[in-house]
Amino acid sequence: GSMILSGISCFFLWFGTSESMMIFMLCLYNGLSISAWNSLDVVTTESFPTVRRGAGFGFCNALCKLAAVLGNMIFGSLVGITKAVPILMASSVLVGGGLVGLRLPDTRANVLM
Repeated sequence: GSMILSGISCFFLWFGTSESMMIFMLCLYNGLSISAWNSLDVVTTESFPTVRRGAGFGFCNALCKLAAVLGNMIFGSLVGITKAVPILMASSVLVGGGLVGLRLPDTRANVLM
């Protein structure tokens, strides 16, 4: 849920008109985004069997770091053209990821071996 809210708050960055409004919206986005990524870390770890958790989590984190570098490069090149494209792209990816995350299995009651 916080990933979807993070995408929605990212979309509203487009309508920022003043510096104080942008600071508020960025703080809201960061707060929602941090809770979303922390939740995904827990869910990702529990998606792997116990003997493969370290390797699975490490592989997922390595891909996340690569995506973060590529995302910053792409975002930086698109901001120079217009702010609409990167904001719409980021918000749609966050909302889409949040919707996909709702389909993850619930493993709270399962013993993972």
